[in-house]
Amino acid sequence: MKIVDAPSRFCGKHFEAYGKVKDAYSLWYAAYDSLTTEAFLKRLLALPETGDRSREVVQFLARNPERWK
Repeated sequence: MKIVDAPSRFCGKHFEAYGKVKDAYSLWYAAYDSLTTEAFLKRLLALPETGDRSREVVQFLARNPERWK
């Protein structure tokens, strides 16, 4: 797939999933009254309703925490 976001190096589908994961983190952080990104990513992976692209992005971010902006 074609890269659509040069800094992140994500294709369109993964870039969209990345945005959704980032948006969800803000909501979860507020709901859980602070939540580390590591704990958040682990919880997302444990959810059966996490989509394939989001799961791939979460796995990537778990392996590359420096890419979490």
